[in-house]
Amino acid sequence: MEKPVPEFAIFQDSKRQRSALWVKDTGEWIECRSEEFLAISVLADMLRSSSNPTETMKEIAKVINGGS
Repeated sequence: MEKPVPEFAIFQDSKRQRSALWVKDTGEWIECRSEEFLAISVLADMLRSSSNPTETMKEIAKVINGGS
């Protein structure tokens, strides 16, 4: 039995200040710029500490896209 593929994932290497994002729809890792490292860290912390990370991510996406 195959493991399910996550909808979204974050990779971070704090030593090298590198981040990458996985989105199931694209099926590939997208490397972030080094200046985005801190923002991605905040996002990862928010999702890690959330009791419902899926809903948290949906709300963050709404704000980014200008929705309410």
